[in-house]
Amino acid sequence: LLVSVAMVEQLRLYYTQREFYEQFFKPLKILANANKMAWGVMSIKEKTAMAAEEHLYDQKSVFYLGKEYEKVLDFTANLDPAKERYERLTNEKNHYYSYLYGALIIKQFQTQWQRAGYDLTYRPEIIATLFNIGFDHSQPKADPAVGGSTLEINGEKYFFGSLAYEFYYSGELAEEFPFE
Repeated sequence: LLVSVAMVEQLRLYYTQREFYEQFFKPLKILANANKMAWGVMSIKEKTAMAAEEHLYDQKSVFYLGKEYEKVLDFTANLDPAKERYERLTNEKNHYYSYLYGALIIKQFQTQWQRAGYDLTYRPEIIATLFNIGFDHSQPKADPAVGGSTLEINGEKYFFGSLAYEFYYSGELAEEFPFE
């Protein structure tokens, strides 16, 4: 499930952000403001990372995972949390935290929906859609729609969630990432 979301993020970056960079930033020889962009291989925005951290402690949150998860993302006592968060998610040599944040966000969505009576275990298209649209737009219901950002790849348009579904059930990388 995590790999399905990561694959779509990588496709999105390659086909969408690359064109944006080539068109706007490269000619000006400047870089985009990092705090307005998503970070790491999972393309997690700072706001989303902070919300995931808060949900780990907020026992009243519909996204709360339980006591055993509360300290999973604790920061080093002597460092600035914002700086440490940024370093965690942008480390190009170690993607551990990028994947950890991604997995926790997915689990938080699954928990919210499970509490509302809806099982998303075999719904990678819905999990990916939620990952893409964010916590604020997650509203559990019996008939969720596949969506998220629209990506254009070689002239074809796809929803973020539908690409994750296609990858999840494609069998690609199944040996490296077993289905069950």
